[in-house]
Amino acid sequence: MDKDFEILNVKDVSEVKRLVNQYALFIGDQNVGIKIYLGADGFYQMSTSHYYRGKDKAGVYITSAANFNSEHEALTNAIRQLTMFYDGEGEWRKNEDFNI
Repeated sequence: MDKDFEILNVKDVSEVKRLVNQYALFIGDQNVGIKIYLGADGFYQMSTSHYYRGKDKAGVYITSAANFNSEHEALTNAIRQLTMFYDGEGEWRKNEDFNI
């Protein structure tokens, strides 16, 4: 655990993570964002501003992968989540938890 995480390791604080990078990009006409975090446990996590539901899919695709060994791996999984079922004919749904 690095010193910053140690400083934040107090009784009333939980689930500390550091924003290490963020990206803005377009997929088709949709502006989307990606945030990459480093958790106090040493694993990277990712969050996307939107989820995509392909035209013939029942729901949006959200990966079950949660922790990654590198920033690169987290970014790769974020892109995969955004584009795996992208067909240009489905719909984007906003991730309401993305603002943090």
